[in-house]
Amino acid sequence: MIGTALLVVAALSGLAATGLLLRGYLRRDETYDDAVTPLLGVTAGSLAVALGYLTYLFVVTDYTVAYVYNNTANYIPLLYRITGVYAGNEGSILLWAALAAAVSLWAARVRGFETPDGKLVQAITIGFVTYLAGMLVVDSPFTPIGEAIPELSGGSVPLDGTGLNPLLLDPYMAIHPPIMFIAYGLLTMPFAVGVTHFVSTLRGDGGVFAGWIGSITRWVRVSWLFLTAAIILGSVWSYRVLGWGGIWAWDPVETAVLIPWIFLTATLHAVLNYRSQSTYATLAPAMTAATLALVIYATAIVRSGVFRSVHSFANDGIGSALLVLLAATLVLGIGLPLGYWLVRDPSESTAESQSWITRSNLLHLAVLGIGLLGFISVWGLTFPVLSNYTTGIEVELTNIYYNLWSYVVLIAVLLALGFYMDYDIEGRRRALVSLGVFGVATLVAALLVPTETWTLAETEPNDVLFYRVIGSASILSIIPPAAYVSLTVIKRALTLIPGSSNRHFQLKQTGITLVHVGFVLLVVSVSFSYIFTTESSVIIDDAEREAALEDPPTHAVSESAYAVEVTDYEEYQRPADPDVENVALSVEQVTDRGRSIHETVQPVYGTVTQVNQGPNATIVQLDGSSIWIGIVGEGHQQLDINEGQQLVGVGYVIWDYLPELSQTDAVVVTEPQNVGTASNPPESLDQTRVIGSSVGLTVYEDGDRLTNGDAGQERYIQQGGMEVRDVFVDRGATHDTYVIAAVDDGTASLTIRQIPLMNLMRASALLLLAGMAIVLLFDPAYGLVPQFRQRSNAAEVTSD
Repeated sequence: MIGTALLVVAALSGLAATGLLLRGYLRRDETYDDAVTPLLGVTAGSLAVALGYLTYLFVVTDYTVAYVYNNTANYIPLLYRITGVYAGNEGSILLWAALAAAVSLWAARVRGFETPDGKLVQAITIGFVTYLAGMLVVDSPFTPIGEAIPELSGGSVPLDGTGLNPLLLDPYMAIHPPIMFIAYGLLTMPFAVGVTHFVSTLRGDGGVFAGWIGSITRWVRVSWLFLTAAIILGSVWSYRVLGWGGIWAWDPVETAVLIPWIFLTATLHAVLNYRSQSTYATLAPAMTAATLALVIYATAIVRSGVFRSVHSFANDGIGSALLVLLAATLVLGIGLPLGYWLVRDPSESTAESQSWITRSNLLHLAVLGIGLLGFISVWGLTFPVLSNYTTGIEVELTNIYYNLWSYVVLIAVLLALGFYMDYDIEGRRRALVSLGVFGVATLVAALLVPTETWTLAETEPNDVLFYRVIGSASILSIIPPAAYVSLTVIKRALTLIPGSSNRHFQLKQTGITLVHVGFVLLVVSVSFSYIFTTESSVIIDDAEREAALEDPPTHAVSESAYAVEVTDYEEYQRPADPDVENVALSVEQVTDRGRSIHETVQPVYGTVTQVNQGPNATIVQLDGSSIWIGIVGEGHQQLDINEGQQLVGVGYVIWDYLPELSQTDAVVVTEPQNVGTASNPPESLDQTRVIGSSVGLTVYEDGDRLTNGDAGQERYIQQGGMEVRDVFVDRGATHDTYVIAAVDDGTASLTIRQIPLMNLMRASALLLLAGMAIVLLFDPAYGLVPQFRQRSNAAEVTSD
């Protein structure tokens, strides 16, 4: 098949390029360098074409391919057919491989591989792509349906697919995975540089990190920007689709995506410090090399089936291959740097000062604190799996583990960050005074508990002491460190920006300020939103009847300021206007498939052109052809079948069933209950894929009309009866009103949540993205926008 052939070409060309690069690195020669770039082009081009071809198969719903059959259906709109491309393991890996191959080709054309270490960097990168391509050759997204589903090996191609995971039927999930995999693809190059740096250092060649620092900085920044956008989109998706009434629930998949983001944030700070002060000689390249291993870990959580999640995608084949890849990246990205650190000469470490309070040490502390945040999430996911495999006992680390442990570390990181920013401007002595003031304020605020609602968590008497102590602290404890960071970041910006005449430097500092202020606002808004979200419920027993009234009654929602009235009620199914052509073969299709469908059960339709009724059977000719429907069994004589009707029947296709009749090639033998018209097909051809119920509501708050909308649920029949809530949200200035409805047989059970500070949360997310984009574009040293040198009074002004 074309698609699989493209994957084989990509794997072979990638393998050849990797082999030539490794040969050149080991032998220190350039004999085959001219052949490498074309091979990389073949690999990247083959994967890109394969991805485009798979997308085309989804658009035209080609059900000869098992992956298409398993991840889309005729009733699904075009946008979500494309979403189906990366709904499963094979398509996701293909997307990742294509993006990583593009990164490798770009780096080869921009940086080349003239030096031996450059060859090793490119060999590792394209080797990673080749492994992904090899995974796809073994578990191809282009596997024919007859091979994947043996019972269909006789040439019977389904006319409709099984459908898409209902949770993916959302516009945000149409763009969340591609953006996330762009970030993942970009991280392959920093990984390769980090690994090469340690190989080069151990070989006595001095390392390569300093020579690649500009590229590393840009790769990491772009990756961070895309990964941040992916997490934000995923949070918006979960807010809309899953009906949690919040952006976060510490689900394994959510936590998995957060882990590389946290670690990437720490890596970014380490890399920037390596560039500016020639420190982090070991830590910065080590963290750069380790980031991809965490990306593989996150992907394995989603794709391996080992971890339980409401939206994971399990596949034993590719899942196992991912675990092998995880082991390899752990050895190269973590084991190699750790081995170097153990055998290095201690005199290689540098220190700026004998004092432990230095800018470098403070940044070290912040980086380690951020890394510790990532470890908390890693351990929270890994410990239950380790416990299950080693002891057979299933354990679960609940939200209280993540919230309380993360909270303690987060407070420490904020205080360290504020101290660093203050130290940078005010100096050591004044910064220590400020740190002491805000540290004491944090402890005092932790003791201010107006009511139990203000505490960090509800704990039990038998909980461990740490949980009981921290859980009883007030949410107000986040305010002093958050204010500390905000004040010092802004003060630093107001000092540095006016003091420079370089426009790019000013823009960079503006971007840095926006990122840090956005982060602080996000921490505050998420913390208070999590604590102060309230929930109330009401049951409307006869919502269907009330919807028909001109003046429906208003129902007060107990223990809240809300009231609701029913304005509409609807029960529906999809597809709304089913077409028999989607589920039954035409006469022409039966003829084309011929004897490959002999003695198989098939649905067939056509216009009745002749009816022959006998004592034992009724024989119906379709479309004046040699294809007939033979109806046998009790009740066939009572069927009202007339010429001109469009008839549908499900039965055994038997060729040469009536050899004495020359005008008969095949007969579909069936029973009366399996025959119907196109407008009223038999139950066996029921096309209903989705059964939905919704209730239209007007919501009042404090007696004033607030909003109106529809809420309900949809049940997906062919996805195991999975139900997805259809919520509606009113985005108010201070809080969101979030309405969930369970509708059943005319009764509506409503849950209304009041979620505070959501607009602040949205604004903070935008500040994060905008700030990093500005830094990425206008960094005087490594920005993507070229800096034009400015002249003033014959003096040239350059960047810092």
